[in-house]
Amino acid sequence: MMKVLFLSVFVVMASLAVSREAPKVDPNHLQTGGYGYLIHESRDCSVWWAEGAYKVMRDAPTPTAKDGKVKMWSAKNEYESFILVVKPTSRMERFRVAASTLEDDRGNVIGNANITIRKVEYVRVRKPTDSYAFAGWWPDPLPLYEQPETLFPAENQAFWVTVKVPADAKAGDYSGNLHLNSDEWNLTVPVRLHVWDFTLPHTPSIRSGFGFNLSEVRNYDNLQTPEEEKEAFDYYMQAFRDYKISPYNPFQLNPIREEITGVAWQGGYFDNQIKQEGNYAYRIEDNSFTYNAEGSSVELIPVNSDDPYTLCWSSCSREEGQNYLVGVECYNAEKRLITFENRFENFTTGREWKRDELNLSTLDHEVKFLKIRLFPTLRTASGEKTGTVWFDDVRLVNNRSGENEFPAGNFEVNLNDIDLKMDFTDFNRAGKRYFDDFGFTGYRLSLRGLGGGTFHSRSAGVFAGFNQGSDEYNLLMERYLAQIQDNLERGGWLGKEYIYWFDEPSVPDYPFVKETNELIKRYAPKLTTFLTEHIDGPDLSDVTDISCTIWHKLKHERIKQMNERGLECWSYLCTGPKSPWITLFIDHDAINMRMWLWGSYKHKLKGILVWATNYWNSGAASPPGYLQNPWEEAMSYTTGYDTPLGVQRNWGNGDGRFFYPLNRDPNNDGKTYIGYPVPSLRLELLRDGIEDYEYLTMLEQLVNSRKGVKNKVLEEARQLLDIPEQIYTNEQTYSKNPRDILEYRQKVAESILKLK
Repeated sequence: MMKVLFLSVFVVMASLAVSREAPKVDPNHLQTGGYGYLIHESRDCSVWWAEGAYKVMRDAPTPTAKDGKVKMWSAKNEYESFILVVKPTSRMERFRVAASTLEDDRGNVIGNANITIRKVEYVRVRKPTDSYAFAGWWPDPLPLYEQPETLFPAENQAFWVTVKVPADAKAGDYSGNLHLNSDEWNLTVPVRLHVWDFTLPHTPSIRSGFGFNLSEVRNYDNLQTPEEEKEAFDYYMQAFRDYKISPYNPFQLNPIREEITGVAWQGGYFDNQIKQEGNYAYRIEDNSFTYNAEGSSVELIPVNSDDPYTLCWSSCSREEGQNYLVGVECYNAEKRLITFENRFENFTTGREWKRDELNLSTLDHEVKFLKIRLFPTLRTASGEKTGTVWFDDVRLVNNRSGENEFPAGNFEVNLNDIDLKMDFTDFNRAGKRYFDDFGFTGYRLSLRGLGGGTFHSRSAGVFAGFNQGSDEYNLLMERYLAQIQDNLERGGWLGKEYIYWFDEPSVPDYPFVKETNELIKRYAPKLTTFLTEHIDGPDLSDVTDISCTIWHKLKHERIKQMNERGLECWSYLCTGPKSPWITLFIDHDAINMRMWLWGSYKHKLKGILVWATNYWNSGAASPPGYLQNPWEEAMSYTTGYDTPLGVQRNWGNGDGRFFYPLNRDPNNDGKTYIGYPVPSLRLELLRDGIEDYEYLTMLEQLVNSRKGVKNKVLEEARQLLDIPEQIYTNEQTYSKNPRDILEYRQKVAESILKLK
């Protein structure tokens, strides 16, 4: 999710601070009497456990409540966790923990392969996210427990233990043990699991979109080859599946293969307004201070190296005295670049058309092909030059014959000659895996030719060099979108896509968003349009199928209206909101990730979104060549939005960061790491929330299937679907005590069983 600093939030928070002392996060739940259950206490250590719903701080007090048996309740096809905490009185070497199988009294077994033990590790929060948070060591990374550990005195060491209950497990009571030991100490902890007789669905009921950046994994874990990238990518896709969330783009290694033929130029725009002759000139714009924009010939141009050549053209520019660059690259018979045979020269043009030429003379005997490259500015290493130049009547003249050997330099295009070749083979194969096998709920469909932008800036669409709004653009988009829609419909995946092409528009952007969504709906009415919104902007639901609103700006009446029309409303979290709203930050309440889903159910939202899951480094905040280490630095810093290099603006601790790199020392360790990614504690809690949403949805479906029926059980179930205010009142008022939703979840499960 792209981001914005929410001034209004800061103003509200500042005014609250003036009126009363701001509350502080209470991870130890001291105000409600603490949490957890003491298992064992001796001169060696204390051992206790808690439900997998808390952030166990290093200094969390040992609970006074006692329960020597770990107790869990779970549906089938659900992940259920508990936390085991060991606090030694002296240094404990070679501490080990192992899980037995779980077995019921009829011999049914949940094997220990379904039990995962992770070590709870801590990241240092140096800069609190807001006034509600505090600095210190906060639990978040959950690497696998793989070898004996050294435990330190007077310090909690927590282990996150998760049981994956198979979809085909038998309902009933299962028992097993956790075995703890060190060199001179051991303890057996009994574990009880009750499996309810209902099954959560393979594909989650609530949709999701979470960003993932493979390049970040490549940089941190030192991936060297495409094969390594593919293997690492697959591990991440498995993790998305296991945590019941869907990545933006599971198809990035298996995209739709698109090929446009019949257009000889790329990088610029065919302009039918400013031209020297014919129907079009070619406009090349460079508006970036960090990039050298260019236009170039698409195909290599065959030449005879025995003949001398001259490249000639006409040009004009937006500004008088515009310096620009023209040249050719030379290629051998195998179409490989001959590095030191380039012919480039600087030229100057103005508002009137001007003719220039570049004498290529006789080419080296190895040269068999040329590529023409046109730059509207002087090309530099940093790309700081800007400008716009129009080109027309580009000719590659064979000086011996006098013939123009590149007729496409007149920039005349016949739309009937343009062919859009679409190969869906790889995409469809991956679709069967990710939608059918993995249960992903959707994906972010990127479309060629669409524009884009944010509240910060925007750009109009371009297709094969034709600007959005032109007849040529519309004709090409019509052909293109029809093929996309038809393939998704054939595969049975229509509706899985969401076209998320513009992010967080400001009010002046809404007409542009509406225009583009109208275009999509005109040519592919079955495709799903999508918009993230962070302000109370105009209603675009006539052309927008999914409105995804930042959590603290939900428009409840619009949600109701869109649901009635069969449309969807989602919500998202990012750098905003901050406290008192539900948030995603490391240094905020453990319940937040889970309560986000309870609130989503309450407000009839159909999806959740977070802009990134592995945002580990800001190119603006970090020195050049340095990678921020998320194992050591919890803060996510701003990038983009013209943030100057070296400026460190805080987004929030853990924003966009739900996984940790396998490489714990990315600036010094060059070893290649490939494996299942390290999840965060917040990701575990998010999955629990998704499963809670499933409980509520299942109960709602059972109630709805008995419309017209009146009895006590049904009435109790209907009442349960109305989440009480002491658990959730609104987006910023909700219980911070996990015990409240754990007990309510139990009631929902019992009601499901009564109605099954």
